[in-house]
Amino acid sequence: MGHAPLNIEYWASLYPVYTDYAKEYDEAMEYTRLVDRAEHLWDWKGLNRTTDFEQIADVLEQISSENYLNRGHEEAIESLSGHLNDEGIVESKSLVTSAFLLHLIASEPDQYSVKFPIYDRRVWNAHVYLWGIREDGEQLYRQASQSSSQYSAFCRKFARTCPDGKARDYERALFMFGGFIMNLPPRDAPTQIKNIDEKLASQEKALTDMHDTSGYALINLNEIQGSDP
Repeated sequence: MGHAPLNIEYWASLYPVYTDYAKEYDEAMEYTRLVDRAEHLWDWKGLNRTTDFEQIADVLEQISSENYLNRGHEEAIESLSGHLNDEGIVESKSLVTSAFLLHLIASEPDQYSVKFPIYDRRVWNAHVYLWGIREDGEQLYRQASQSSSQYSAFCRKFARTCPDGKARDYERALFMFGGFIMNLPPRDAPTQIKNIDEKLASQEKALTDMHDTSGYALINLNEIQGSDP
């Protein structure tokens, strides 16, 4: 198993500080049925912006978890997305709704799915930056990739680099880190990779000098620079 090139404990600790999402998620995952979990997290995930839950409730009642859990990432998300399209639930090519439902299917109250982590533009852009998918001279994306193969690449990298028993914290760390780099000024366009490099290098040096720490405070710049996509 590889290593995550960011300080998971630090970034995950910001999640309950800057969001109130943790409690809602934990409470919703206590339900055993997919439809109940989805109902309690539909607004939480922002899926209500494109689809009212009432439109999808009956469809979720009929979804069999066994149809997706043992499939590969690409096959699972293409199959579920196709099903939702056939039912007239999801009209866009976005994979976020289907990916989120796969996460709810695969997770348990005390077991965050390593195979199907939550996928959105924040964690996707964290993935893009941390593993050098976009390089100096390029910029982050406005939204999560709509490619099933890219989604699969994200899931595989997540599983290979996730410390044992830390999947939930790892996703939350990526969520917070992704939000941080996407919000770096100027905010009228997706963040330039060069700008992220400069800001993080400056912060890393300041924190290291301040605390005289070994290792790294926020991210591991050397690992990012030496990692392969």
